[in-house]
Formats: sequence, C-alpha cells, structure tokens
Amino acid sequence: MLFSEVVGQSAVKTRLVQMYHNGRVPHAMLFLGQEGNGSLPLAIAFAQYINCTDPAKHDGEACGRCSSCVKYNHLTHPDLHFIFPIIKKEGSSTVYSDTYIDEWRAKFVEEHYFSLPQWLSQIGGDKQGIISKDDAVAIHQKLGQKSVEADYKVLIMWCPELMNETASNRILKILEEPPAKTIFILVSDNEADILPTILSRTQRFNIPPIEDEALVNHVMRLHPSVPEEKVRRMVHISAGSMVRLNQIIHPDEDSKDNLEFFMSLMRIGYQRNIVSMTAFTEDIKKLSREALKARLNYSIHMIREALVYNLQNSQLSNLTGDEEKFLTRFALFVHHNNAFQIIELLNKAYLHVERNGSASMIFFDILMQMASLLKVKP
Repeated sequence: MLFSEVVGQSAVKTRLVQMYHNGRVPHAMLFLGQEGNGSLPLAIAFAQYINCTDPAKHDGEACGRCSSCVKYNHLTHPDLHFIFPIIKKEGSSTVYSDTYIDEWRAKFVEEHYFSLPQWLSQIGGDKQGIISKDDAVAIHQKLGQKSVEADYKVLIMWCPELMNETASNRILKILEEPPAKTIFILVSDNEADILPTILSRTQRFNIPPIEDEALVNHVMRLHPSVPEEKVRRMVHISAGSMVRLNQIIHPDEDSKDNLEFFMSLMRIGYQRNIVSMTAFTEDIKKLSREALKARLNYSIHMIREALVYNLQNSQLSNLTGDEEKFLTRFALFVHHNNAFQIIELLNKAYLHVERNGSASMIFFDILMQMASLLKVKP
C-alpha cells in the first residue's frame, strides 16, 4: 500500500516520513482515529515505506516496484505480521489470527477501509471477536526470529482493545523491549478500552478525520457522473469517515437495519406497550453481540444528531435523506433536559452487552427508561 493510495491525511504522512528520515521511528506506536479515518491503511503504507529498497523513497513515497513493495502490495511479505480480532473456529482448541490470514489479505486488498463488524461478517462470525493469549504467544514466536529479508520486522495489531487481559500481560515485555529493528503498530478507534499498561508503552499518533476535499476528489474520481454538489453533501454527512461515506454511497443492509432498529427503539420506548416491548426484546436475541454494539453506537450517534438538528442548521447536520426524514418529527423529543441521560443509558447498555449481559433484559430496561426520558419537557 502506497501513501498515495491512502485518501487524504497529508499532515500525518509528512510527519511519518520525516520521522523515518530523522531516524526517530518509535518501536511501539498507537495509531488512534475514529472508524474509517484510515489508520490501518496508514500503518501498512508506513510499514511498506520504511522497508522499500529503492532510494526513490526519499521523495516521500515507496517505489511500489521493488521486491519488498510487491510483497507488501499483497500483504505477503515474510517480515510483515498481523494480529486482528477473530472468532474461534468450531472444533479448534486455539485462536490464531493466522487462521484467517488469507481472508484478511483478501478483505484488505478488496477494500482498504472497513469496520470491525464488516470484518467479522466477512469471516462468518456471529460472536464478539477477540485477540487471545494464543496470538500473544505467536507474537513472541514470530518476532523472536531473525528478519527474512527486510530492514524492519513490523507487527500491526488491529483493535488492540479486544485483547483479553491475559494476552495483554503476555506481550508487555516484548512491547517495551522488542528485538532490534522490530516495530509494533497498534491501530485502534477505542482508546478507552485499551489497558493502561499497553498505552504507556506506545507513542500515540492521532489520526484525524479525512479532509473533505480529499474525500470529494476521491469520490469524483471514482464516480465522475455524480454531481459535485451531491458528492459534497455525502462527504459532509460522512464526517471524515471513509467507512460511513461508502455506506452512504452504497447503502448496505446493515445501514438500513441500524436506522430501522433506532426508529423501533424510540417508537416502542415512547409508547411503552408491554406487548411490543416483549416482541422487540425477543427479536434482539437473534442478533450477535457485535451487531447489537453497532446498533447501540448508531443510536448514540442519532441522539446527538437530533440535538444538532434542533439547532435548525443543516450545515451542522450529518444525516442521510432517510435519517433526516425520521428526525424531522422525532428530534422534537430530544433536548438539553434528556439527551445526555439517553446517551448515558445507551452507553451503559453497550458495556453490558460487551460483558455478555442478557440482551433481552438489557433492552427491556432501555425501553422502560426511554418511555420516561422521551416525555421529559424541554
């Protein structure tokens, strides 16, 4: 992956290139940015850049042609290693990222920007993804060996917040004192769930939202027949996330399901009809934990958008047509006297889902409390 293939993020690219040429590459880095900002593509592009063997990389770009670059283009370089959340296969006693390495390579080559739920869906998962102690052991085995051909051995860990405590503790020493010419790049959009002992051993790089102009140019290049005004509206709604922009351009079932879920949650909560509430919580049981977490995150996003919508400033709003159609009426029920309580309620539900709480009980409780919160007067 070349830097030129990473959409926008020119300031981050410049900083990474200068850091390399100044000989100040940290042995452990944390690329922290919201979903869809390009943290993973940046990590891979940086790894390819520092291992490119062509002197032309002094111009701020890997050559893309040398033996190292060719292998990086397919994520098959022997000194490039990945750790990412997976789901234990039926009948397997161990949980390794390498079990899904072919699927991982294919997913990234196909689309450089994707979310955790999209990845887990790719591997057929209906459970929460994890990074287990088996991968922690594998890290020691991989990095304990000499480089095959590269200047640097690079290990990229995607979603380190999904490491369990046992796995985290097992990599602390090697993360703090890795073998020579070894670089860890942790890629996350959720700093709060990363163990402090991991955070303290990494140098943080904040990855901001992708610049609007970069996204507009990207979309216009791929879809030249789409009016620029429409493209700019879609980019504005995306809030700098390539994942969200792709969902706006090509709505998938998950996007539609998220909105339908949110509308049902609010309507049934407001009506407080026990029969409807029971039916809703029964349907909840059919969804995986990752799907429930995605829907809760989306619901929090929509409550925030309802507040913005009440300002009657369309320039501040990040809504698709269907979302705006619903909020035209619903936003009246969200205001400064209840919005933060609703968000807190949904955040707590997210934590309970993450900790394997009963989904039906969690959402029945949400509906009961939502009935009162939505009827609070402005």
